[in-house]
Amino acid sequence: MRSFGAGLPDRGGCVADGKSSDDHLSRSRVACEEVFDAIGHPTVILDPRHGIIAANRATERASGFTEAQMIGRKCYEIFHGKDVTAPPTGCPMEKMLTSNQFETVEMEMEAFGGIYLVSCTPVFDAAGSLDRIIHIATDITERKRVEQALRESEERYRIVADYSADWDFWLAPDGGLLYVSPACREVTGYSRDEFYADPELNTKVVHPDDRPLIERHKVEAFQSDQPLALEFRIVTRDGEVRWIAHVCQPVFDSVGEFRGRRASNRDITALKRAEAENRMLHAELERRVAERTAQLEATNHELEAFSYSVSHDLRAPLRHIEGFASILLEDCIGGLSEEGKDSLFRISRASRRMAELIDDLLNLSRYSRTEMAFDLVDLSDMAHEIAGELAKSEPGRAVTVTIREGLSVCGDANLLRVVMENLLGNAWKYTARAPEALIEFGVEERDGKRAYFVRDNGAGFDMTYAGKLFNAFQRLHGSDEFEGNGIGLATVRRIILRHGGEVWADACPDRGATFFFTLPDAGSPGNQYHP
Repeated sequence: MRSFGAGLPDRGGCVADGKSSDDHLSRSRVACEEVFDAIGHPTVILDPRHGIIAANRATERASGFTEAQMIGRKCYEIFHGKDVTAPPTGCPMEKMLTSNQFETVEMEMEAFGGIYLVSCTPVFDAAGSLDRIIHIATDITERKRVEQALRESEERYRIVADYSADWDFWLAPDGGLLYVSPACREVTGYSRDEFYADPELNTKVVHPDDRPLIERHKVEAFQSDQPLALEFRIVTRDGEVRWIAHVCQPVFDSVGEFRGRRASNRDITALKRAEAENRMLHAELERRVAERTAQLEATNHELEAFSYSVSHDLRAPLRHIEGFASILLEDCIGGLSEEGKDSLFRISRASRRMAELIDDLLNLSRYSRTEMAFDLVDLSDMAHEIAGELAKSEPGRAVTVTIREGLSVCGDANLLRVVMENLLGNAWKYTARAPEALIEFGVEERDGKRAYFVRDNGAGFDMTYAGKLFNAFQRLHGSDEFEGNGIGLATVRRIILRHGGEVWADACPDRGATFFFTLPDAGSPGNQYHP
């Protein structure tokens, strides 16, 4: 039978005043003991000298000692280790002995292996003297762990939020300010304390012209469950106008309850300044392009005037020279010496050549200025037609022409025919002395692009002089070897460049030449070039 001391029945139950019947007292003691053992927290009855008088079953389970092993021993020996010889610092019983009232503290209980909320309640006898102490230890280890985890989580959040370069804040459902980041001072010039002290400061810093926009945004934001964004201006404490990129979104807790809206405000003044500068640069560029376009149009008009002059003013004197030379040859041939005859023949040939050069210049100018009409062009079919025409022009020649089928591009059909006529015509011309003339039209992959080519096994040329190849009137072979005016490849280059492509050549003397060019592929509008 346990002894609980004054005011407490032995072995539990009601107060034993000697007047109750033995049966009633026995039942009360049993009931009190049952209640004492049913307490889920380790509970002991102590004397004023820390001695254990009784211990419930929860204490037995937590400490590993039986009640009989604990009775008579000091509580701190059981709860804090056998080597402990005095009450630990912060002992609630020591405080209670001084205050004579209920005391509670949080402390670590080595024997129980955790953190406990320990309370000591004094029990006084009839004379008012301290008789016994009820000592209850409530395990709060898990609660402390959760509290610590919560503090760490809050600290992590605060570190992330506080070290943000953006001016962030959190508004409660009623619009009150719950949080504002330290960066508010860098962005607005106002401190956190000022924002907390004046909930309307968030709106007051907005530029007066943009406040209606902000007011509409507030209404929309608290009616929406989606993130919203806008840009507006603020006026800092120093009077500087800054641009802000604002994004806000609703905040919900773990059970889905609305907790307000979180907003992030980024200073984009530098970006806005750069955009303004870009607009100015773009406007300046457009102005310069317009001026340049006007200059080019003026130049084109001058070229047209020059072409007209060449066509009319130069042709007439040439016709006169050639006409007079022909008259002399017809009427005075008998009275001329051989040297005179040769001179007249030279004058006549030079006049005709000059007329041809004028025609070539006019054609080159026309190819540079003519309006282009982009369409699907089958280069393979075009190559077959040109090869057939070349074969008819010299039926006695045996030339093997190989043409890859299905090569289509996007371009101006008329101008591309001039390109193919010049390239295939050159290949036909420069293979005239080849024992077995070979001409090929096809395509290769070069640096990720489709490079079309015309290849022959004719005279070729020295690559040392390739830089001059596409200039007007530049020839790598004499007119006594192969006829021509040196304008064909210049024409090819001009047309290919107008299509947004490239042209180049590869050759070796007496081993032939290959001319490459690139063009937008058919069916690839993104690659098309529109001059």
